[in-house]
Amino acid sequence: MDKRINDLKIDFTNVVDLKNENIKMFDTLDLKIKNLKSIYSEFIKNNKQHLFIFGLDSFHFQGKLIDIEYDDMKRLYYAITNRIYCEYFKLYKIVVDYITDAVYDDKKILDLVKLNNNYPVYKDLEPFKHYDFEVIQSVHETIIGLLLAMYNYLSHKEHDLKLHQEKNATGLNIDNFIQTFNFNNLVLREKLTLFITYIEFFHKLHTKYFKRFTTKMQLFISQINHDIKFEDSAELNKTKRKSMLDTFASDNLDKSILKDLQNSIVEETGSPSSSKSSTPLLTHLLNPFKSIESSVVHPESSIEVPTLKGVFLQIDDSVSSEVNEKSIEYKQDSDEVSLLTTESETKKEDQPSFTEVDAPKPKRKYKPRKKKDDPSV
Repeated sequence: MDKRINDLKIDFTNVVDLKNENIKMFDTLDLKIKNLKSIYSEFIKNNKQHLFIFGLDSFHFQGKLIDIEYDDMKRLYYAITNRIYCEYFKLYKIVVDYITDAVYDDKKILDLVKLNNNYPVYKDLEPFKHYDFEVIQSVHETIIGLLLAMYNYLSHKEHDLKLHQEKNATGLNIDNFIQTFNFNNLVLREKLTLFITYIEFFHKLHTKYFKRFTTKMQLFISQINHDIKFEDSAELNKTKRKSMLDTFASDNLDKSILKDLQNSIVEETGSPSSSKSSTPLLTHLLNPFKSIESSVVHPESSIEVPTLKGVFLQIDDSVSSEVNEKSIEYKQDSDEVSLLTTESETKKEDQPSFTEVDAPKPKRKYKPRKKKDDPSV
């Protein structure tokens, strides 16, 4: 348990490092916004004609969008730090109340509680109130100090329990007293374990909050650097850029959105890969009628098409393409396409005339030939 309490200090340093990184990015954004405002002011100062001012409206709106997003980022940061202080302050009050009730015979712990009882009261109706992070660190350190004091108090109580058990072994009837003493020690140990588990969970949660916020800040800065080439601004290094994209990928972000983000972060050189040529429209339109095409036979100089009467018609190859083009009818009221090859259309004047093939002649009956030497001739 002593090791778990010491590990809490190390875990909180990671949260502090993430907070400091966010503060640095806020400072970077402040410089960029000030540069944009100074550039805009210089333009307005030197160009006061109406058309020039009209031409600068887009630049003004560009800076306004950055200001709006910057204010939103700051509001989100205040909400996160506000929540962190909320959880630590409420846990601090719970620990203090328990120590006041349970550890009433240890003057050192009670003096420690009275010494650190001047923190600002948290109000749930003010979720965006900004609390200095030094105050949050102070509350966290106070809680860790109280937990260490409780652990030392518990160690002394467990030592006293062993002494009472030795006296019980000498024949004193203090069995119920020992059971009660042991019960209080068990409750104290479980309460201490519960408080440690609370803080471990808070560290995990706050680390996640700050990591996601850091990713958003990095993306925001990279988009500004991508749109506006500041002389004093440096692009995100490869490590931060890769970690940011890995974070989006681990959150199962949509691939198309992830690709857009990657394109906005990194300037890609070269033209995008050319797409393959699309299939002609008529090919797609004629696909549903492959069964009809399969019944058409293409000899070298003519095409034989079965008609309703079962008689074959012959047309030239040069005419077949014209027939296929005219056989497609587009309906204006709908997206449907139909293939019409009725007999009435083949009789139109603009269509080539079809020549009917002669029907097969009947077979001759076989009659045996008589020989010359036959007397019946």
